Amino acid sequence: MKKRTIILIISTVLLIALATTGFVLYKNGIIFPKATQVEQKTTDTATDDTTTVTYKGHEHISALLLLQATAKTEISGTGENAFVTSINGVKADTAKKQFWSFEVNGEAATVGAGSYITTDNDTITWKLSTY
Repeated sequence: MKKRTIILIISTVLLIALATTGFVLYKNGIIFPKATQVEQKTTDTATDDTTTVTYKGHEHISALLLLQATAKTEISGTGENAFVTSINGVKADTAKKQFWSFEVNGEAATVGAGSYITTDNDTITWKLSTY
């Protein structure tokens, strides 16, 4: 009985320490950058009705999570299977064969935004594209 109590106390202390560390890292923008730490540039072009969102990568954070921190988004699916359907109120119109695509450093992404883990050197650009 005494051994179980000691194990329970140690486990509780470790859990509290882990949660506190995670909270401190989060509050300081180390685990997940604050929206103000993410560079955002949104351009609306009236002639072709295209919206572009560009932001810098952040070590170990997915392109999708950074997009959600940068812009108002609507997404279908979750995680690696997430599909962006709207950014800043601009919805991809499937009748017009539109979709939101993203580029990494000027090159089309080869994986989904939920799978792409950015680095501090990355520049991510989202564009309303057609197929």
